[in-house]
Amino acid sequence: MLRPAEMAVLLAVALVIVPLLFYLPLWLPALVELMLLLRACLLLRQSRLPGLAVLLPLLALAAAGVWLNLNTLIGREGGAALLILLLGFKVFESRQQRDWQVVLALGFFLSAMPLLFDQSPWSALWLVISLLALTWAMLRLAGDIPSGSARTAVQALLLSLPLMLVLFVVMPRLPGPLWSMPHDTHTAQTGLSDSMEPGSISQLVQREDAAFSVVFSGQAPSVSQMYWRIMILDDFDGRRWQNVHGLQQETAQLQGGQLIRYRLTGKPTRSRLPLLEYPLQAPGGSGLEPGRLFRLASDSDDMVRVDASSLLGSHYRQSLSLSDQDFYRRLPPGNPASRQLAMQWRMQSQGDAGFVREALLHFRLNGYRYTLTPPLLEGDNTTDAFLFSTRQGFCEHYASAFAFLARAAGIPARVVTGYQGALYNPLGRFWQVRSSDAHAWVEVWLQETGEWLRVDPTAAVAPQRVSDGVSQTIPALQPAMPLMGSRIPGWLLPLQQSWQAAGFAWQQWVVGYDAARQLNLYRLLGLGESVDAVAVLRALLLGGGLALLPLLWWWRKRPATAPLQAGRNLLVAALQCHGITIQPSDGPLDMLNKAAHLPKDVRVLLKQLLKEYAAMRYRHAELPAKQVQAWLRQVRSFAQQARKKRQRS
Repeated sequence: MLRPAEMAVLLAVALVIVPLLFYLPLWLPALVELMLLLRACLLLRQSRLPGLAVLLPLLALAAAGVWLNLNTLIGREGGAALLILLLGFKVFESRQQRDWQVVLALGFFLSAMPLLFDQSPWSALWLVISLLALTWAMLRLAGDIPSGSARTAVQALLLSLPLMLVLFVVMPRLPGPLWSMPHDTHTAQTGLSDSMEPGSISQLVQREDAAFSVVFSGQAPSVSQMYWRIMILDDFDGRRWQNVHGLQQETAQLQGGQLIRYRLTGKPTRSRLPLLEYPLQAPGGSGLEPGRLFRLASDSDDMVRVDASSLLGSHYRQSLSLSDQDFYRRLPPGNPASRQLAMQWRMQSQGDAGFVREALLHFRLNGYRYTLTPPLLEGDNTTDAFLFSTRQGFCEHYASAFAFLARAAGIPARVVTGYQGALYNPLGRFWQVRSSDAHAWVEVWLQETGEWLRVDPTAAVAPQRVSDGVSQTIPALQPAMPLMGSRIPGWLLPLQQSWQAAGFAWQQWVVGYDAARQLNLYRLLGLGESVDAVAVLRALLLGGGLALLPLLWWWRKRPATAPLQAGRNLLVAALQCHGITIQPSDGPLDMLNKAAHLPKDVRVLLKQLLKEYAAMRYRHAELPAKQVQAWLRQVRSFAQQARKKRQRS
């Protein structure tokens, strides 16, 4: 009976499906897990399986549900959903060993599916666990004993690891990330949105997941200078700022500033990547969008790595036409008190720069508070409510209010969203920017100088937000221990940094191992100046030879024969010492009959050993390894006594 082996297969594929609970509609992986559980119950009860007349309509119904939920049956989500659905129905028509081998083959293919959604070290670790479980189930299906199948599975994967590494390094890479697949447009996106209203950024900063990482060439700038711009919001409807692409083209130039070169690794947000203020040019030599913003040429959410350069502290000069100036002054009706305050400052100050100083001084000295949970702004005049009533807010509140005041005073202004600051990891020697570093600030256009000036009103209220980071400014955002929720103690911080450094190295050298890095490695090893067929063949011969060394070592150390066969060979050798010739076709009874003339004590012991051999050799149930080893020790002792007797004679 294959029942224990079939249960092992069901358990292994159920384990493989678990990560897809986080990436596909929850009902679908949960349904397949329930189907696997039902198949296990039918297996235990030896019940009859449903026929095709039942399975095919249910499969069509489930496929229709996938279509209604995802609007597709192809691509990343659609393909993975259809695959696990077919796996769930396949187990209900699996009766023979060959059918279960097909289920295992689907499981091996399905184990790599989570890598299409997430290429983190956690996904790689789960892949290893899945491969171990599937290999163990394959050994059980082949009839291996339970006590040895797990050890054999681990051994098989360890022996294949060098060859896997060689193939990973040697085989030609595509000109892009390792795991890349067009994402479906209907799937949800994370990160900064293309609009901003009270509460939008404060919800994002409560997440501690990594947004992107940066390695600077040379001295890194101070944290207070790290403004990573990703989106410009140029239209205000009274409550929400959004991007309407009011400025399609711009003629701008950067003057002065310190040149900073860096390498940024991260996932795009709606095909956008944040760059340090102000970028010289787009990575790869392409042009920048108006506002010095960078958008990838392809619509993808895969991890990418770019080399960029920026002029830190540069003057961002641009000539605005009268129509462009009017666009950046446009405001909807409402908020009369804020308009009156802006005009009052305008009359009191000297020029646009004086107005900016007056507004920042107001935020600094009039009891405004930086908080993650500000009071709700109700009514139509939300700016008036914030400036004159609640006076509590997060960065989006201050940026929105300042941009409104500037426009009300006749100064062109716009809101910029992105990230501010970063956290240095000394172990990995990189800077980590997290979702909690999301920020909003303002740019005003000074007519006297013709330049866009960055103004961060949040820094006037909470200067430590810019210099020390949001987690130091708001204790509630300090990193907490998972599940427990308490603050991470100091002795755990090195472990946290080590894990972050490991994740950074994984992204750089595994996920980011692209065609350019492979070419550099080929050149470093002297394999050629290009990754062509000749260079790949050289690398395969060199790496394959090294990868076979562990396999050769195992081949020499492996047991020559199985324990039962080794014991029979010892018995044959012992009987030869007594002058008895045993043929390969002789069974246990034949061996005992040929030894009828031996002394009674020797024949009694031989009969016991042959009886145990026959019971173990022809037993259908699986044998405990300890029982086999104990029998083999008795056989060795019997053979040793026979050799000693022959030497004496």
